[in-house]
Amino acid sequence: MVHLTSCWIAILFYLASLSSSCIYATAPPITCSVSDVNSQACQQKKDWLDREMDQLIQWPTKTFQESSFLATVQSYYDNHTAQTDKQLQSSIHELSSKLQPSLTSIRRLLHRHPELMYQERKTGEIIQRILKDMGVNDVSVGWAKNIHSRHYHPEHNSSIEENDEEYDGGGFGLVIDIGSGDGPCVLLRADMDALPLEEKTPLPPDLEEGGEFRSKHDGKMHACGHDAHMTMLLGATYMIHSLKQSDDEGYAFPGTIRIIFQPAEEGGAGAKRMSEEGVLTRHPAPSYAFAMHVWPTLPSGEIGFRSGPMLGATDLFTLEISGVGGHAAFPHLVVDPIVAASSIVMNVQTLVSRNMNPLESGVVSITQFDAGDGAHNVIPAKAILKGTIRSLSDAGIITLREGLLRMATNVAAAHGCSLSSSTFAKDPYPVTMNDDKLYPFAAKVASLVAKTGQVTKVDPTMGGEDFAFLAQGVPSGFFFLGQGGGGDGEENCVGACKTGLARVPTNLGLHHPEFNLDETILPRGTELFVNLALRALHELKESS
Repeated sequence: MVHLTSCWIAILFYLASLSSSCIYATAPPITCSVSDVNSQACQQKKDWLDREMDQLIQWPTKTFQESSFLATVQSYYDNHTAQTDKQLQSSIHELSSKLQPSLTSIRRLLHRHPELMYQERKTGEIIQRILKDMGVNDVSVGWAKNIHSRHYHPEHNSSIEENDEEYDGGGFGLVIDIGSGDGPCVLLRADMDALPLEEKTPLPPDLEEGGEFRSKHDGKMHACGHDAHMTMLLGATYMIHSLKQSDDEGYAFPGTIRIIFQPAEEGGAGAKRMSEEGVLTRHPAPSYAFAMHVWPTLPSGEIGFRSGPMLGATDLFTLEISGVGGHAAFPHLVVDPIVAASSIVMNVQTLVSRNMNPLESGVVSITQFDAGDGAHNVIPAKAILKGTIRSLSDAGIITLREGLLRMATNVAAAHGCSLSSSTFAKDPYPVTMNDDKLYPFAAKVASLVAKTGQVTKVDPTMGGEDFAFLAQGVPSGFFFLGQGGGGDGEENCVGACKTGLARVPTNLGLHHPEFNLDETILPRGTELFVNLALRALHELKESS
């Protein structure tokens, strides 16, 4: 009877795990069926990650073991003085700098394997293997399922679903809690997905010929620095995990540091999915959240920050204008949707200047105009406009959306046409807000890390960022980490360009097919993450 009871308990736990949105697991093994275990395809499936991991420069474990980092952190919490504060800053800076070789090799590995939103399978496998190698085995997997996908299924862990490249069901997000498992809790986040771009970054000959650097996947590229964000957070995870005292004593800091690797930032609202799945409400609920983005328009090593709106609210739209098609020689017998759509394009430019408060900011951009099937002598029956609206307030987005629909409807009608359909983004991004009360603390910490010794106060940008969904639920800080020097200095070069064979600029804009990262900033991002986490826990402990 006892044996049967234990079996049923085991079965119930198994069934519960299937219905859970997220489960704890170590890195899943790469397996093949018995029938194809000796096949070439199977070996390739098993070996790709092993081959890539063999190229990584290992963490400087001995350096950390011989350092006084753990003792420094203990002193900081036990006896917080100006001296222990300075010692903590110095120790974090010194050790994060020693991670440069490891961080560079990790970043290049991630850069070689870009994956689009909700398809970050290999990316998740790479991260889990790196975590396992540093001794972090308790990883919560299966986060950020794509509820808009035909592959979506709420009752299983979609991270082990189909292997076809069309799979976009998501579930590849990862959450790691390091610490006591109780509060206070601080959250650190990095995004994972790449862009549908063909990489055209000009590379030094040694990197080009060896295939060490460039994307191995046609039409996909890490052109927004997410590979750097993941790398810097992995470096921070390594440093934070090194603060484990012993199995009995736990970590040298109070509370919990929650590390999240989030899929689908590039339009997929992966942060919203993870928020809906409970990343902000599971015990212990985080009190603060922090993230950063590499920023090509800031000099390398500077840290941009501000209070209030950091990035804009964004929405996407598609408008279909219907008329009556016919022969181009007889325009009086048709109702031309191209003329109507063209008039809409011109008139929506007044939405910002005549519908919004002049002291507020807004953007309306038509980015695509489709009409006709290629015939020169046919007026089509419909025209399609696509574009984006942006504002520095959520109310501003509503104003622009309502004005766009009103204007498109009435202008189309004035031309005898109709607005036959209109669609907007399924998950429009809200404004990314830096918490006003958190700002003084976060700015002070960032000043300790910035190359200039102070934060660079930046203007808000109309770029969108789904970290905004996390910032809606917890006081947050989002930083710009400068990486752009224009390729006119040694620190802005990679590989052979240090010997003058080539120059690779790092100040080209995000989403540019020739975007390149200044890899020397990787330790600084790690240093910022670690300082924010450890100092925020102290701040929360002291205020509790």
